[in-house]
Amino acid sequence: MIRLPGARLRKAQIATLATFIAMGHAALSSVAWVPEYIARLDVSFATWGTIIGFGVIGSITPLLFASRLIMRFGSRAIIRFSNYGAMVFLVTLAFSSDPLVWFFLNASFGFFISLMGVSVNASAVMLQKQISINVMGRMHAGWSLGAVAAAISGGLATVYLSLEIYLLIVGVVTLIIFEFNLRWLLSPTEDGHLEEKANTVKRRIYQMPAELRLLAVGLFFGIYPEVAIIDWAAVFAKDVLNADVALRSVPFAAFMTGMIIGRLSMTRLARVWHPHTMASRGAFLAAITLSISALTAGQLASFNPEIGLIATGAFWGLAGLGLLSMTRLARVWHPHTMASRGAFLAAITLSISALTAGQLASFNPEIGLIATGAFWGLAGLGLAPVSPAFYSAAGHIPGVSTAWAVSSLSLFNAVISIVAKTV
Repeated sequence: MIRLPGARLRKAQIATLATFIAMGHAALSSVAWVPEYIARLDVSFATWGTIIGFGVIGSITPLLFASRLIMRFGSRAIIRFSNYGAMVFLVTLAFSSDPLVWFFLNASFGFFISLMGVSVNASAVMLQKQISINVMGRMHAGWSLGAVAAAISGGLATVYLSLEIYLLIVGVVTLIIFEFNLRWLLSPTEDGHLEEKANTVKRRIYQMPAELRLLAVGLFFGIYPEVAIIDWAAVFAKDVLNADVALRSVPFAAFMTGMIIGRLSMTRLARVWHPHTMASRGAFLAAITLSISALTAGQLASFNPEIGLIATGAFWGLAGLGLLSMTRLARVWHPHTMASRGAFLAAITLSISALTAGQLASFNPEIGLIATGAFWGLAGLGLAPVSPAFYSAAGHIPGVSTAWAVSSLSLFNAVISIVAKTV
């Protein structure tokens, strides 16, 4: 790969960061509107879980061929194409009240946003290889920043705008930002995909190297708490915390703020911490014990918290499991001690939040909201290193292209997420 000039790499960094921010905002612009969607579709929580769970099928489909598209056309062209498709279907979500029609519209939105995500992540990993320092944490912090912006704009829009107008504004603004920004992303001749294409062997998904399989399993358990919060945060704030409409995005925003802080710290922390197997095993032990505690504390204390909250606490406790797979990768990539300890922190705070939020909110809604925001902020800080760490590691596996590795990770997690989201 020909090394690009420093000035060109700096422009590409800024453009890639801006792309992550815009993508994060667009992808999660509907978070604050989940209760509105449920009301419009007139479905139960169980049916809603099924709709969004099987909607992942739309996200899976492009992952079967995304790497081939990227290897042929380059990531920048695929980013532009997928952005147009995603914004069109995002806007249509506001104009349907039929559950079946909405399911297909949401699956189509997931198709294009998934294709965009693979392309943007592949481009970012290739950029990181050019720079030779860890910038994926910074890029994923941009995604989290976009998510916070979506929570804020969505929360305000629930008060001042209709869903139709809000999503239309989001779609148009996102298209404008991407068109302005795309020219500074790495071009097909700069992103290194041609060199990778010449040096890699075509593989099927079942031919994943052992290291990539390990990463895929670990990544799912590491990021599932984030996915659960994205899907259910607004409902949690509405039905458990009894928060006002304009405040329902506060816990989610606090969680994402913690992730931003953690991810912006990764570059410096990766130079300080050394591999530590005990930390990984400690995170595993913490996740198991805290999950058991979340499931049994209600009975032991003779009170009856919401079953859904306890189940969510158990899932969130699995965050620690995600970092167990980093043990084998510690010698070939960046140190992971901060990620392991972050998972431990996330397991503690999310489990405590699951067990106490309902009681605090019933006593005083404001106290419940503040406490949940504080716990989720710490949890976001703890989970911050997981996603960028795993995607970066995937780009260093010998014998496979970056696009294929990123697509395979995403495909594995999307398949598993169908079951996890439905449950």
